Amino acid sequence: MKRVFPRASIREGVAVAALALAATGAFFYEYLPPARRVHLFSDIEGFHYPLAAYAFNSLEQGRVPQWDPSIYCGITFAGNIQAALFYPPSWLMYAASWRCARFPFLALEIFAFAHVWLAFLLCYGWLRSRGLDKLPSTFGAGVFAFGGYMVGQIVHLGAETGLAWMPLGLWGVDEAVRRRDWRPLWRTALASAMSFLAGYPDTWIVFCATVTVYALMSPGRLRTAAAVSGAIAGSILLAMVQWLPALTARAHMFQEERYGGGLDRWSDLLIFLVPNWYDFNRQSTAPIPSVLYLYLGLPAIFALGWAAVACLCRRGGAGGYAQPVATALFCLLFAANPGFLMYRLLAHFPVMEKTLQSYNFYEGIAAMAALVTALAMNDYLSRAPSRKLGPWAVAVPAAALVACCAREIRDFPHGGKFAVGIGSLIETAAMALAFALALWVLRRQSGAARAGLAALLVLSAGVDYKTRGTGRRFNTVDVGKGPSDQPGGIEGMNSAASRALWQNRHFRVALDDGGGPYSTDLRRWGLATPQGFDPLLPLDYRRAVERWTTFATNRTWFPDAKKPEMLRYFGIRYFITHEGVANDPFMARSPDYRMVAVDDSFYRVYEYLRAQAPFGWEDGKGEARPAAWLPERREFRVRSERGGRFCFAERFYPGWRATVDGRAAPIERWNGVFQSIQAGPGEHTIVFRYREKWLPSGGAVSLAALAALALVVKAERRRRPGPAAPGAPTGEVTA
Repeated sequence: MKRVFPRASIREGVAVAALALAATGAFFYEYLPPARRVHLFSDIEGFHYPLAAYAFNSLEQGRVPQWDPSIYCGITFAGNIQAALFYPPSWLMYAASWRCARFPFLALEIFAFAHVWLAFLLCYGWLRSRGLDKLPSTFGAGVFAFGGYMVGQIVHLGAETGLAWMPLGLWGVDEAVRRRDWRPLWRTALASAMSFLAGYPDTWIVFCATVTVYALMSPGRLRTAAAVSGAIAGSILLAMVQWLPALTARAHMFQEERYGGGLDRWSDLLIFLVPNWYDFNRQSTAPIPSVLYLYLGLPAIFALGWAAVACLCRRGGAGGYAQPVATALFCLLFAANPGFLMYRLLAHFPVMEKTLQSYNFYEGIAAMAALVTALAMNDYLSRAPSRKLGPWAVAVPAAALVACCAREIRDFPHGGKFAVGIGSLIETAAMALAFALALWVLRRQSGAARAGLAALLVLSAGVDYKTRGTGRRFNTVDVGKGPSDQPGGIEGMNSAASRALWQNRHFRVALDDGGGPYSTDLRRWGLATPQGFDPLLPLDYRRAVERWTTFATNRTWFPDAKKPEMLRYFGIRYFITHEGVANDPFMARSPDYRMVAVDDSFYRVYEYLRAQAPFGWEDGKGEARPAAWLPERREFRVRSERGGRFCFAERFYPGWRATVDGRAAPIERWNGVFQSIQAGPGEHTIVFRYREKWLPSGGAVSLAALAALALVVKAERRRRPGPAAPGAPTGEVTA
């Protein structure tokens, strides 16, 4: 029976997957039980975790989350691509956490670590498919999965998870060129769809650009690039379940310029080769570096040197570097943005300018560095000299590697005490010399001595990646517990105050400047605020806020307790603050506010005594009370002698439908951004329901595209030739 993967690699693939899984667990051991003493922070904790917790809680309640009422007076959840709701690995994560009372932050960390493992596995498979040997493929996959960009961006979940699929896309290009057949591009289509669904459009755009330029630099040139473009178009159909809701959301969001920056000076390229050129030690008191951690590791340092020698000396096989080098230079041009040249170019394409950021292009450089490393290592190790050395020769490089690793392990605890700048350059040069010496001896060995030294080389590279890339100030904090490991209620808040907020959750909560929790955390607690921090900030909503106040940043603003009209407009009843901060002194002495519960916790909660519910009759007469309060369904029992306009201060957005006593009622805009309907006199049951408008259509297209993909995979299996010969792919894609 023919297989999707080469027959010879099935058993090898299983073994590599198991070993890589164990290595990934060891790589992140201090983040995992029972040795857990640190955790990831930044966006994965403050932004992605509340999104995942909200989705998990919704699924646990038996509903698919489509609307998010927690921020900005409501935004689409199904259309929020960063929620990664339709990303299949997310479903596995939720299923694995199903028995948990609360969605654990550890589950999201493991999810991120699992994508490092996936990145290694896919990169290894891609490099092996090119006919490269096991050890070079291992080094190349290590550069990609454990190198600087991947572990540095692990706190930006969508960027890391989307990047993990890039090797599969490149694998499809190489197989299509080698076989002169478009069918292997199902890998590229699948990888593109998964990269998009992972939740970070920037990463997907860089994926498409990198894979397309890589195809242009293949022997097939334009025909291969055209076929790759077709595969990417097919991937859009695969991901249509996310595309349609996301496009609707983007049409309503406030868009701003994002692309810009780049390298301040070309000497910053040293960060690829020197791990601590800038101070990334976690306990350092120096300012946090403004550059990314991009260290490629010892295998890449050696490989780049050997590749340079091979090209300068015009040795056989030097032409094989042209494809990855040209692709990497393309990505570096957009990442470095020299003289703002790329910015001026992208200014002619507003969609790109308002989506991409320059540093995203380092993703393509990471993939090409992996390929160059594997090619150079394969070339070097295949040039085995006729004169061999006895097993005794292994002792010197082995001792040097062990000594270097011991020094790195010694300096690793508590976030590292490594030298900075020139000191780091000297340390790295010493380690690289020991690594090069070991490779030189490895070529002259055979049998058990060669296998042992090869294992030590892999271990040394792993130690270097580990000590320089984990537990550092760009991805770790010295806290043993994640945000979900706290007891019930709201962290830092009196339990009685927490209960009051929950019991009156149909009112909104204001978060004081410098005194409240992150607005995104309200997703975890089932509360709502008119504030927020999300790229989906709606344009009309921003304009409505600016009628009352100014934005503190591009996405954040703070209500003023001294403006009662503002509070009633947004349906605010409670303020969360801290002693002496912003609005606290005013609320403490104002008769319009009272402190909820006793003042025995970090957060103070004030109730605004003249609050107006975010629903009711426009004329203020009549009665209205909530009978059901779910994100996608709000039901009200109302009574009015005269009838009129019933107002609902939830954002006006496609997908909302209303009924009065079961009969459809047209929804009109109210106060610019909210909803209202007309209802007659008497008693009524008014229901507002939200269904993502394009979700059924997008889901149907995705299912049809998935069926078509399965047929292509089946057809490819029937046409599959024998395994590839060593070397780069040849030929061009044909029908």
